[in-house]
Amino acid sequence: MLEERLFTQKLLESEQMLHRIACAFLRSESDRQDAMQETALKAWQHRNRLREERFFKTWITRIMINECRLIHRKARRMTVTDTMPDQPAPDNNEVETRLMLESLPEKQRVPLILHYLEGFSLEEIAQVQNISVGIVKYRMNQARKTLRVEWNGKEEP
Repeated sequence: MLEERLFTQKLLESEQMLHRIACAFLRSESDRQDAMQETALKAWQHRNRLREERFFKTWITRIMINECRLIHRKARRMTVTDTMPDQPAPDNNEVETRLMLESLPEKQRVPLILHYLEGFSLEEIAQVQNISVGIVKYRMNQARKTLRVEWNGKEEP
């Protein structure tokens, strides 16, 4: 079990990574912040479940993904009444990239983000998602293929 000071330090070191993961799942900044807070709370409450400190990054990422999925499911049940964006409009390249990533199924999008944006190894992604490394490789390959088609406008042989 992590002591309070070490837990806080590791959580603060993971903050930006967790926010980027939340951005991959959730559109609303308020939902992202809720996911961040709930992740921190649940991690603290269940810190005794973390057997080895070296797995903190993988463990906290799994908590964040689960929390984002929960918020996303709740949001689908609600009727949207406010369509104002939470942040200023991003530039065109960022919008295009985000739209392309959002167009991917979650099963393909999450491994790409964890690997390329967060630096997770294929083994760590497999552990976070409770799937085999082979499935991670397959999903990433399918995602890259889909994105190539989107960017190039046609499928390559």
